Amino acid sequence: MGRRRQHIAGRHRLSREERALIEGRRSRQRPARRRTRLAPVMLRVIGGLAGVVIVVVVMSQLLNGGRGEVPDSGGPDEGALLQWQEEVESAIRQRALDLGMQQSWVSVYPPGSPEGDSLLTVIEFRVPGDLHLEVLNLELTRVVEEAGGDVVRGVELNDAQVELEVAHEGRSTHRFFLQRYSGYMREAGSLSLIIDDFGTTAQDVLVDFANLDIMWTATVIPGYTYSPSQARYLVSRGIPVLIHMPMEPEAVEGWDLGNGAIYADTPEEEVDRLIGRALDEIAVARGLSNHMGSKATAQLSVMRALMASLRRRGLYFVDSYTTPSSIASSEAERAGIPWARRDVFLDSEDDPVVIEQQFRHCLDLAREEGSVIMIGHPRANTLEVLRRLIPRARQAGFRFVTVDQLLRRPGR
Repeated sequence: MGRRRQHIAGRHRLSREERALIEGRRSRQRPARRRTRLAPVMLRVIGGLAGVVIVVVVMSQLLNGGRGEVPDSGGPDEGALLQWQEEVESAIRQRALDLGMQQSWVSVYPPGSPEGDSLLTVIEFRVPGDLHLEVLNLELTRVVEEAGGDVVRGVELNDAQVELEVAHEGRSTHRFFLQRYSGYMREAGSLSLIIDDFGTTAQDVLVDFANLDIMWTATVIPGYTYSPSQARYLVSRGIPVLIHMPMEPEAVEGWDLGNGAIYADTPEEEVDRLIGRALDEIAVARGLSNHMGSKATAQLSVMRALMASLRRRGLYFVDSYTTPSSIASSEAERAGIPWARRDVFLDSEDDPVVIEQQFRHCLDLAREEGSVIMIGHPRANTLEVLRRLIPRARQAGFRFVTVDQLLRRPGR
């Protein structure tokens, strides 16, 4: 009894204010309890209705992709969202290829697949050891943002793993998983860029091309006022120069070939003299290529005279390959001089879209063949595309070289 009294005595004594507050709450609660006891049937009805509402909400969430939320009527509809997902996945694959990755290194797992996520599309990137995770991370982010999406979460799991979550208009769509594979190496190639027709170009255009931060080769057409000075300027910038020799095309009409052109019926001695004159004008030249020449390069006597003249002067030959009928390369081989042949014209159409397509075609060829020789011209659209795509090609592991590094040596 003593302990009981001591325990009660030790309790907190309620003040008048506290008692009044409690009594007030009780007085307010009594009518509610009284109404509850008077309507037990009503409670059961309300409880049943609440259960139905909960079931409807849950089913609605499941039918809307199990995302735990009812889609906002202002968000993308399902058809538009699926189309966006397909577009961004295609762009992501292309950017991975641009960076030198192989197609088999990019795996796409749709929602619900064993390897993926129950709600999101998972794209796994097996990142080669010579490609920085940071570079791929930035490039993928750029692709998503250019497509109108957002990278809403990025986590560096460790030094070899990065995870990104992608959303479009507030809806999460993808999870990118970047995993480094140190044993993988990119299979890039060598790119040789030739820009033709200097000598006829404005000085500011010449300077813009000279500022391209790669190794490349220029050709200069002889016979123009600024041909010698532009050739010297290019060489002073470390850019090798070729004589871009005008030669007869199949259709001469509409073309001004100038006084120093080589025609299909030009005598052997005249061929040698014209080359000597062009070399006197552009003394810094290391070799020669044909400007046009679809008719002349198919003429045996002219090509034999041309190659004999180049051999005596220690020059190499680059076939612009303006016709499949050209015998220039085979005659250079027979004459014993180093030679090369153009693979792709970048800007036969002065259209940025076409030029970019041709540049990407060069990348594909270089991956397959090991190297490619591409020819462009000093035009604004060509310069714009090169400025934009050259850094990406270098990031992808491609190496830019001068054309003399891809010459074929006779007998090899």
